[in-house]
Amino acid sequence: MAGPLPVPPFTPDGVIGRPLLPGAVPEHVVVVRLHAFGDTAITFPLLAALRKRFPGCRLTVVTDVRSEALLAAHRDVNRVLSFDTRARRGRKAAALAAIALRLRAGSPPPGRRRAVPVVLDLQRNRWSLLLTRLLLPSAWIGFDRHAPRTALARYLDAAERLGLGTLAPVLAPHARDAARDAARLRLEGAGWDGTSPLVALNPGAGWETRQWPIDRWVELGRRLEEEGCRLLSLAAAPVPERFLVLRRALGPALLDLAGTTTPGEALALVSHAALAVSEDSGLMHLAWTQGVPTLALFGASRSAWSRPEGPHSGGFFSEDLACGACMQPVCGRGDLLCLARVSVDDVLGKARALITERSRADGEPAGRL
Repeated sequence: MAGPLPVPPFTPDGVIGRPLLPGAVPEHVVVVRLHAFGDTAITFPLLAALRKRFPGCRLTVVTDVRSEALLAAHRDVNRVLSFDTRARRGRKAAALAAIALRLRAGSPPPGRRRAVPVVLDLQRNRWSLLLTRLLLPSAWIGFDRHAPRTALARYLDAAERLGLGTLAPVLAPHARDAARDAARLRLEGAGWDGTSPLVALNPGAGWETRQWPIDRWVELGRRLEEEGCRLLSLAAAPVPERFLVLRRALGPALLDLAGTTTPGEALALVSHAALAVSEDSGLMHLAWTQGVPTLALFGASRSAWSRPEGPHSGGFFSEDLACGACMQPVCGRGDLLCLARVSVDDVLGKARALITERSRADGEPAGRL
């Protein structure tokens, strides 16, 4: 058996950079988040908050080519520029130089001077720092990579340190209206009646130490169906085997769109859900960042970094165990206790509570779940 993987630091390394002058209002903010999918999705409440605070500001996001379509789907982003972060070093440097030239030479809106961008670096690696140097920004901040706080909290802190003020994250649908309308039509065409609670089931974690037993996912789906829910499955292609198990076991009860959607379409589709039940993966972040009640099943993950947030989120976490949040792909105990101890009844109980809380907050009668 392979030895344990290095565990990322869990102590603050602070923010770096140069803030805006007091009272300065940015005309162009460049947000840099290169990877990964989930951490990219967590930028969405911040991007929407920036648009709300600075409606006339241009928002550009620089990211990896694999995240370009997801960010392009965000209603508040003006421009997405991307490069291949897996390319050879020389190609990456050349791509960043080209991006910097495009940003500095961009045409201003009619009647306005070209705005020197400010940079909000939410990646803070050698490539994001290189881009910052090439841009010669009027102000910039690199976020704290390792503090024991959620990614969203560290993003918001970086924005405040840049001089953008204290921002309230926007937990609401982020896809453009046309995309959400198309998503609703697709769901109805697949069999959703538009009123039954739509529950996204996501056994999508990549490591076995983050995976709830698949037979419990099947049982959960069957019991949710009995309670009047429609079930939704979304996954990137190629479809993982765990989703195929759900497909075979749940049959027509499952609106199975796994392997058939783009990231932008998934963003719009999940925004219609009444609940998402998810392992620690990107889809979980697409849900809670849009205000969808989200119940997370964590195993080896650090919930202090990546748990769902907001008033309608909850989960089962492992930090109460001596070996909890181990960040390892293989269980050192050999029994996956952190997830095996969570029953289907446990999940249903918390799911009902989340739905009830959301219904009360919206002033609606509690649904039957």
